[in-house]
Amino acid sequence: MVKVNIDAVVHGMVAGKDISGQHGLLLLPKGTVISEEHLRSMRAFGVRDVEILAPQPDTDGQDEADDGDFAETLARCRALLRPRFAALDIAAPFGQAVFELAAGRAASRALAEGLDLDAAALTPSLTGFAPERQLFGPETIDPASLVSGEVELATLPEVHVRLLSALEAENTTPQDLAAIIGRDPSLSAKLLRLVNSPHYAARTPIDSITRAVAMVGRKELTTLVLGLAALTAFDDIEPGLWDMRAFWRHAAACAVYASLLAAACPGTASDRAFVGGLLHDIGQLVILRKLPAAAARALLLSRVEGLPDTEAETAVLGFDHALVGQTLLTGWHFPETLTRLVADHHQPPSDAASRETALVHVADILATAWSWPAFSGSPVPALREAAWQSLGLPEYLLPEVAAAGDDRIRDIEAVFFRRDQGKPQ
Repeated sequence: MVKVNIDAVVHGMVAGKDISGQHGLLLLPKGTVISEEHLRSMRAFGVRDVEILAPQPDTDGQDEADDGDFAETLARCRALLRPRFAALDIAAPFGQAVFELAAGRAASRALAEGLDLDAAALTPSLTGFAPERQLFGPETIDPASLVSGEVELATLPEVHVRLLSALEAENTTPQDLAAIIGRDPSLSAKLLRLVNSPHYAARTPIDSITRAVAMVGRKELTTLVLGLAALTAFDDIEPGLWDMRAFWRHAAACAVYASLLAAACPGTASDRAFVGGLLHDIGQLVILRKLPAAAARALLLSRVEGLPDTEAETAVLGFDHALVGQTLLTGWHFPETLTRLVADHHQPPSDAASRETALVHVADILATAWSWPAFSGSPVPALREAAWQSLGLPEYLLPEVAAAGDDRIRDIEAVFFRRDQGKPQ
């Protein structure tokens, strides 16, 4: 590893150490292949020297060996990850940044955990449990009836209906709202865990629903409880039927990344982006509950053919989870703003009014690309370039989002899952 002046750094070099700008802002993680865009951002943030992986001997033999191990592992991780990134243009600035971050993060974790990459290469790309027993179920449900509403969808918790009515009344107090939320112990527990997580950064523990209502605020509370109540309706899905931990982890990651991106995108609401991220795949839960055999077939098609989930669902069902989610939330009389985030998160419009949908779209890609285990997850969805451009965000922001998101994702996941038992809380 050698220290190189920024003026001598060229496209294609590999960062040997994390590269930070002024005030400690992480610009590039160790192992990233440096692009022209990276060079521009480093210069903009005042970086003068960069540690570069180099083939020549280092004075410290152990450092040389470590660098060689990392470079070799990084190259192997890139090769293993490429099939999952087939739909994302990794030659474009956004795709390259996301892919290199995914490879660098995977290589670091693989080395830290002693992961056998040869075994990982042979592992089937299935995040759900073995679905063979679901493929030939005795019952048959017409997929069209699922969308049309002829098949009964999950019932929205009663607390949601009461809460919406109370929020519409001008004289409703925080105590009134707390009393309604308190009728649902599961929802109350989730709300308290969420407001005590680093996402809300409470200075002192929030130990009552009344204090939670006062801290979050009436407007944010409406959006937050809508999302929590909707997901609570699916707490009874049997974990043995699907890898529900992976589902909640992805939902938490999408929510966190969407809110972090929103914080850097003026004119967008981070709370709405957060809940949109939580709910974006709720249609998958409906399909899983009502059409488990079809869900299994779509999963197999996705992994065998390398298709993004939405394409596999359309091939099997004739529609995807985004349409099912839209139908569900429309039937539950959710606000149009939240419903559009779910309905359009794979195909977001590029107009300024739809930037929150674009946030969820990008966050979904990041959550899929940076998931762990890295080599057996869902294929990474394609990016709508116009949606990314509508946000006006630079690619060099992505390493900061990745680093800031890790701890938050674990805490948000814990809101929904008991880590020790593998079941929804």
